[in-house]
Amino acid sequence: MSYWIIQGNPNTYCMDYLGAQGLAPDTWTADRYADEIHLGDVAFIWLSNEAGKNNRGIYAMATVMSLPDSQRQLELNDPNVLDKEQWARLNTYPKLDVIYIKLLIDKPLLVDDLQAGDLGNLQILQMPQWGVYKLSEEEGQKIRLLVERR
Repeated sequence: MSYWIIQGNPNTYCMDYLGAQGLAPDTWTADRYADEIHLGDVAFIWLSNEAGKNNRGIYAMATVMSLPDSQRQLELNDPNVLDKEQWARLNTYPKLDVIYIKLLIDKPLLVDDLQAGDLGNLQILQMPQWGVYKLSEEEGQKIRLLVERR
């Protein structure tokens, strides 16, 4: 089993649905590491800052339920899409399904929480422009423990 951070941008897609749908399946894109993501891997869902806010961090923990598939397409007319140009770009990447196992919508693990948990060197904090980040076993276990304590 491997650990991943999958980043979503609330300026591209309205992420309000994340809490509303509960522990349900969802689809994400994999801009990197598509050939290394496997069934049963753990994905932490990271939301980048919303415009004018400082709220980036982990908002959910999920299990990977499908291998990344470059043939699948996202719904381009989805009413939650805020930036259609960016959404079309994301549609060029492989898609993978996850099922949420814990939501942290009301109490996410923000950057300060991760730094306090000895996770200040996470790659997503150093280079936040990617969509998928591979975590070491140690990083993944530390984050999982923090999530489970919430």
